[in-house]
Amino acid sequence: MNMRKMFASLLAAAAVICTVTWAAPAVAADPVQLSFWYPVDLGGGLAKVIDGLVGDFNKSHPDIQVSATYTGNYDVTLQKIQAAKLAGTLPDLAVTEISSVPVLAALGAAQPLDALIAGSGGRQFLDRFWPSMLLNCVHNGKVYGVPFQRSTPVMYYNKDAFAAAGLDPEKPPLTWAELASTAQKLTLREGDRTTRWGVELPLEAFNWFYYALTYSNGGETLSADGAKVQWDQPKNIEALQFWHDLVNKYKVTPAYTPWNDGPQEFVAGKTAIVWHSTGSQAFMRQNVKFRWGLGRIPKNTQFGPPSGGANMLMYATDSARQKAVWTFMTWMSDAPQAARWSIASGYLATNIASWDGPEMQAFVKEHPEVLVTKAQLTDAKAEPASAKYAPARDILNALIKDVLANKAPLQPATKQAVEEANAAMAR
Repeated sequence: MNMRKMFASLLAAAAVICTVTWAAPAVAADPVQLSFWYPVDLGGGLAKVIDGLVGDFNKSHPDIQVSATYTGNYDVTLQKIQAAKLAGTLPDLAVTEISSVPVLAALGAAQPLDALIAGSGGRQFLDRFWPSMLLNCVHNGKVYGVPFQRSTPVMYYNKDAFAAAGLDPEKPPLTWAELASTAQKLTLREGDRTTRWGVELPLEAFNWFYYALTYSNGGETLSADGAKVQWDQPKNIEALQFWHDLVNKYKVTPAYTPWNDGPQEFVAGKTAIVWHSTGSQAFMRQNVKFRWGLGRIPKNTQFGPPSGGANMLMYATDSARQKAVWTFMTWMSDAPQAARWSIASGYLATNIASWDGPEMQAFVKEHPEVLVTKAQLTDAKAEPASAKYAPARDILNALIKDVLANKAPLQPATKQAVEEANAAMAR
């Protein structure tokens, strides 16, 4: 072999060696690790349901792994997110109470989702949700939230108590007048002691039932620009007056029931009707031993329950992590997962298509009362929210307590509360 041929052979052999050397199998990239915070304000083992959903996502998405952390109730979760923003330790996403959307957007913690939504079909993506569930997802024209752990107030009532009082157990009250009349027939007393209330409207920090009464009377609680409260308007005054009458005129409800006590009072037979979250259904099904049903929040002039619950909000700022977060958010909000969450918890199935799926259809057949919650989705209204509403919310809560307990006259106290709230919001 001459030198030219030998050199060519050596080059060919070297090429083969290099090819073998550099053709080693590619090492798979590490999965994106996401932190996910969630609150559960109600009972029913819902933390296990969340963990199950996250586990199924991780199995089907090996390139994204989500770590879920329970963070307490809504207020505690909000405080932790605000602290994490200051410390630079925000989670990638969290389930966050709906009225905090403008607060966290203004803080620069929550990230707008408009570009990601546009990449997922834009309007077509948003149309998968009930319109009423999108009302508390937007701030200053930008979308920040994806509906997930959403609810409205609903009326739980004891069918056995209705029958014993001579009332039709299949016809819960639909109007304020019917509620007052029905509750009087259901209230039981032994001398001066009330052994069973006709109805209870538990009070919590978000003043949900004040909004429910105001909306059902055709009123509003916050100006369109979110700058001023409207509690002193005639429809609002009438709403709080009716609640006061239930306590002090008809004597069918206590002046104050803590939020978490409401379901327990109902289960124990200490009240024949309780207003509470749709998210309490799992607890009721696990614990109530008598026949019970669901009714709409009664109206005076219109049906209009306030929205409630929480949305999924994104806090990740890196584009690659945002893409991974969005994959998880859209998966969680898809019809099968929305149905699974609703069936297990009682929170609303916010994805419209979930109601037509086989799992939800079977559930409705077994528990037809859940159709009441679906009916309320068509006329639910936004929960009052603005970047500076939090102090006003606390002022309203104190006003309600004082008025119901006859510690303050309704109209003068409301006027003073409005002045204080508007001043606080203007700061």
